[in-house]
Amino acid sequence: MITRLITILLGMPIILACVYFGGIPFLLLVLALAVISVNEFYNLMLKKGLFPAYFVGNIITIFFIVFASYALKRNWEPAHSAIFTLAASAALISGIFLKREKDTIVDVAVTILGMIYVGWFFSYIIFIRSLTEHGGYLFFLLFTIWAMDIASYLAGRAFGRTKLAPAISPKKTWEGAVFGFLISLVAASIFSWTADLEIFHALTLGILIGIFGQVSDLIESLIKRDAGAKDSSSLVPGHGGVLDRIDSFIITAPLLYYYIVLFILK
Repeated sequence: MITRLITILLGMPIILACVYFGGIPFLLLVLALAVISVNEFYNLMLKKGLFPAYFVGNIITIFFIVFASYALKRNWEPAHSAIFTLAASAALISGIFLKREKDTIVDVAVTILGMIYVGWFFSYIIFIRSLTEHGGYLFFLLFTIWAMDIASYLAGRAFGRTKLAPAISPKKTWEGAVFGFLISLVAASIFSWTADLEIFHALTLGILIGIFGQVSDLIESLIKRDAGAKDSSSLVPGHGGVLDRIDSFIITAPLLYYYIVLFILK
């Protein structure tokens, strides 16, 4: 717990400063998180005896993040979807050069999965940051997910009894999940001021975050369990890997972005 707290105290100011000021520091932060995470994902696949195309996956992940930032400057956000065809094609072509007698298609599949799971989904963090001058919606997402994660972790340790998904994550409990969900509603209400959200929208987003943030966490747990690993890596002291820290954002970020665009900024 002490190691966790020290890591949080050291890392949080850097993250918050990058989000607030945006620009190149924020882009570099998102790039670093994405590149480290996609390599952690590929390393997990390597433990399963699979051989993803690291180079292609990394290049495409970087391309997704950088293109998202470039698209904002050109009012070109819809084209963000169009590049997926090129990225998938590049991953498929990489199969020709993997030089494996069998399981090449599986290697290509996990290469594509990694670049979508990390690069594509996480690029929506760039779009969310752009919706306000100083990243108000992203602050809302960060604070709500952090509050939910901390609450579910502490509640699970304190009074968790009923296993949520023992085959996937033995330590997660229904008590922790429910408490985390409730705290996500409270946090969404408290931090609604960061993006000047009406209480109805704040609570709706709190519900989405409370559900899909934990589902996103379970998806990463499923990946680790399938690979026979406890953490995605040991890079972040007391927390495991970078992918372990951003997993709740991966599914949640696109949902939050499209809700804001379709129902708040319409």
